Amino acid sequence: MNFRGDFLLLGKTDISALRERVLAFGEDDWNRDAWRRSQFKAHQQTTTIPLIFDEDFRHSQPTARPDYAPLREAIEPALGLIREHYDRSDDLRRLQDANGPAYPVRMLLARLCPGGTIPAHMDRIFSLAHSHRVHLPIVTHDDVKFVIDGRRQPMKEGEVWEINNRRAHEVENASPIYRVHMIVDWVIPGERCCCSAHAHPTTPCTPDNCRATDFRPMPCDCLH
Repeated sequence: MNFRGDFLLLGKTDISALRERVLAFGEDDWNRDAWRRSQFKAHQQTTTIPLIFDEDFRHSQPTARPDYAPLREAIEPALGLIREHYDRSDDLRRLQDANGPAYPVRMLLARLCPGGTIPAHMDRIFSLAHSHRVHLPIVTHDDVKFVIDGRRQPMKEGEVWEINNRRAHEVENASPIYRVHMIVDWVIPGERCCCSAHAHPTTPCTPDNCRATDFRPMPCDCLH
């Protein structure tokens, strides 16, 4: 989702229980599902454990994966913080009153190997462009570099950040350890993308209505 800025700190949460569970995963757990890194060049140096995920990148009725239920209690503090943050907006609360409550449409654990990189890219799929992409560092290091449009933002363990995934973003893990983030795509039903105001002001956001703006090669300048 595009917003004014590159990074937005939502708050900080206790990740002690979640961190303990994540550190208990073995190599077989991390390598069991290779779909994401096989499909997207940007993620070839990552391994993932999908918690809520559908390969069709649907925008509703998401599928919980087997690893989600055992982690649910440990994840809830972070989800509660995310929910509370977006509920502070009167406009977003009104959307939920009219269209139903917000929800995580995707959630995964993403591990980047020591010395690994995620090259600069923009998220162009409809659901990625119309959800709030939130990162929670679980295991990280001062030498991990998360950059959007040339601006580096340090992220500490337990901090909850929304990133502007409609701008070019990249990661370099220059540390000797694996970096692990939990990534949540948070959907607020009925929320419109910034481009809709001029691209299709009288119709809702849909994959067809937003195709031209979702797949444009350069970031829009709506909020600059």
